[in-house]
Order: sequence, then structure tokens, then C-alpha cells
Amino acid sequence: MNPRTGRILVSAFFILAFSIFNFATYMSTTSLQSTFALQPGLAYYLSTTRNPSDMISGQFQENTSMLVSFYILTSAQFAAHQANASFSDVYALTNVASGTVSFTVTTQDTYYLFFDHGSGLRNVAEIVNFQRSYTTHDNNRLLLGTLFLGLALADFYYAFRSSKREPLARPPPSIPWPGDSATTDSR
Repeated sequence: MNPRTGRILVSAFFILAFSIFNFATYMSTTSLQSTFALQPGLAYYLSTTRNPSDMISGQFQENTSMLVSFYILTSAQFAAHQANASFSDVYALTNVASGTVSFTVTTQDTYYLFFDHGSGLRNVAEIVNFQRSYTTHDNNRLLLGTLFLGLALADFYYAFRSSKREPLARPPPSIPWPGDSATTDSR
């Protein structure tokens, strides 16, 4: 293998490593834990801004096994709720002492993780423990990984193609031209 092919192969492996790194870090997960009190007559909410295909997952439990209701609301649904309009949600677990949440986001928006008292418990204080995680897909990392993969493949192709070339033949030795000072004329 000639040195030039070796250098091209080293750069191809280096670019391939960048590609693998971007594919490996394409998804990231953030985990959080909260314990909060649902005061009598009040609800509790957490907000998070999410992109399409992100996931919201987690578990919640009321400490004394009293009933709570959990909802995921979009920003428009939350604004309607604050304006005392009709209540709607994209995800709900109602009247449960504990629950498991798994929701995949379809549109970019601010989502509200909304807790309210269960049936008949409006005037009772409740303590809720909520563990959640947000899984995010970074499209820029996916794009960079694909771009680096394409560059690495092009480098590998070029390296293997250049190693198969036959070396060029040496040019023939120079033949002196007539009338050159280096030639002698016997006339």
C-alpha cells in the first residue's frame, strides 16, 4: 500500500468515527423527579417544550393511595382550561392512586403535565411523587451522522480505487534534437 492510500484510509476511519458518534448520541434522555402537594381545591402542573417524536414517560404515586388524575395538555388546551372553557386533553389517567405514563409527541408545542384531585377528594391535601423522563431526538445529529457516513464511504472508495491503479511507466530518456549544442555534427 502506498503512503497516499494509507493517509486516505486513516481519514476515512476518522470520519467514520465521527459518523458513529453522531448516530450514537442522536437520542438523549433526561430524567427528573418531583414530590409535590396537591393543595385542597388546587391543581398542580409542570410544563415542558417538546418536538415531534419526543417521548414523555414516567410513573406517579399518591403517598397515601388516595386517587389523583393525571392529564397531558397542549398549550391551547391549557389556555382553554385557564379561561374556564371546556377541559380537553391529549392523554389522561383519571382516578388512580398510581400510574405509568407513556406519550409520544406528534407536534412541537409546550405540553403541560397536569395533576388534579381524584373524585370526591377536592378538599383534601394529597402528596404525589412523580418520576419522569423526556427522550429527545436530535435531528441535527442524525443529519451530521448521515453526512459523515457519506464522506467516509467516498473516502474508502477513493482509497481503494487509488490503490488498484498501476504505476505510470517512466517516460523514455530524452533524445537530443538536431542542432542542439549537446550534439556534435560531423560535417
